[in-house]
Amino acid sequence: MNWLDYGKDNYSTFTFHNSPDGRLVAIGWMSNWQYAEVVPTVAFRSQNTIARDLFLFTDDEGEFRLGSVPSPESLALRGEETKYLPDAGIVELELDGKQDALITLSNDKGEKVVMNLDVHRRTFSMDRTASGDCSFSHDFAARTVAPLFIKRDTYKVLLFIDHCSIEAFDAEGAWSMTNLVFPSEPYNHLDVQGGEAKIYTIR
Repeated sequence: MNWLDYGKDNYSTFTFHNSPDGRLVAIGWMSNWQYAEVVPTVAFRSQNTIARDLFLFTDDEGEFRLGSVPSPESLALRGEETKYLPDAGIVELELDGKQDALITLSNDKGEKVVMNLDVHRRTFSMDRTASGDCSFSHDFAARTVAPLFIKRDTYKVLLFIDHCSIEAFDAEGAWSMTNLVFPSEPYNHLDVQGGEAKIYTIR
């Protein structure tokens, strides 16, 4: 199965295919009709994803896949490198392709999102079951999984973190994953096992 996004919250995507440089750009609505009408927000029902460029690539099995990377305009949001996890920011991860990696975003309340790069099963997963408020819908608490279509010596992962969303990308576009989260306070801790991370503010 070939998905544009392996998270729970990228719906009703619309595309632009008439850009001057011939790029195909996509933006989605960041929600899911399983719980869109009951998310714990006031005056709005989620937001749009960042802009993404779409392209075709061939996986390790020779199958055509639809790839997705943050558009240059989205990458231009990257600000100064920082040692601390800001309320909204970009995390750039370099993970060893020969060992599993564990990435945990958490706050002082113990709320957390756990991401796992499993090189043996060739998957990337995001677990939001302890991410914060999940009480509004039994469909919200979930662990989402993306296949690693291309085996690499080093995996590079990009995370765009906002107040109530996490957008994860294979830096070369083999998969993307978009999930809402509703922590009671921002995630201010980042723990990476099996790789290195750089943290940037968003302009």
